[in-house]
Amino acid sequence: MNLRDLEYVLAVVQNRNFSIAAERCNVSQPALSNQIKKLELELGIDLFLRLPGEVRPTVGGARIAEIASLVQLNVQKIKDLATEYRDPEALPLRVGVTPALAPYLTRYLSDLFGATFPNMRVIMVEDLPDSMLKKVANYELDTALLAQANRSNALDFTPVWKERLMLAMRRGHPLENRPQIFVEDVPADDLIRLPYSFGYDLEARLPVSDNAEKSNKAFDLSAARFDTVCRHLRYSDSVTIVSSVAAEFMQVEDWGMSFVPFAGPGNTRCIGAVSRPNCPRFSILKKMYDYISQQPPGGASPV
Repeated sequence: MNLRDLEYVLAVVQNRNFSIAAERCNVSQPALSNQIKKLELELGIDLFLRLPGEVRPTVGGARIAEIASLVQLNVQKIKDLATEYRDPEALPLRVGVTPALAPYLTRYLSDLFGATFPNMRVIMVEDLPDSMLKKVANYELDTALLAQANRSNALDFTPVWKERLMLAMRRGHPLENRPQIFVEDVPADDLIRLPYSFGYDLEARLPVSDNAEKSNKAFDLSAARFDTVCRHLRYSDSVTIVSSVAAEFMQVEDWGMSFVPFAGPGNTRCIGAVSRPNCPRFSILKKMYDYISQQPPGGASPV
């Protein structure tokens, strides 16, 4: 048994046809069929049901194909890892960003990588913190930007900037002229909270509405995307929490909104980049971190 045999098996499973599978593998149909037959003799079971005009994997064949797919994936990981050590810039850099930051950092990250690695492809992935931590650990992402409060002890965390927590509202809102706001002054019935943490300690002290009218509202945005909630604020008396980076972007783009900074402890969060320990592409990540520390995004301050 060899890797080529597994490639043939997967091609037949995917295409349900020996001729098409052979074409995809760039071999003749007799060569592919003979090699699969040899593998079946070696394993002592039939991998496929050969029916008139159709080929189906047997129960055992389907399970073996699942394992073969994982083997192929791990072989590719080995090749990618070798490439990363040989030439860290040869492969695309996969960067994860949370939904509360991604829409407001695309231009900044584009400038960052254009300045530091103009010839390297960068893939930005938008996802929630817990999911991104798993993807970094599983080699699906190289790094992810998230709040320190959401970090994992199994991954390295490099602080890159700090940002304040703001209360966002429409222009003309009764609260907009306050120089700062305390959690006790936030209108609980008008506060839209998303079902995940932004990573600010202060969030735990935000008021929770006990008003039945709010829970029975016909138009509930608590499960909507962060960007959708922010755009909704312009036409309502609702408020929500945003980071100072998002607030800066919305002000520059003239979203028609006002922002009041929170006062009190826990009103600042540290954003950092998580990566795998002993990551072979750390030289790339360090250049990224150095750029951010010297030129943090608008609304943020260096660590």
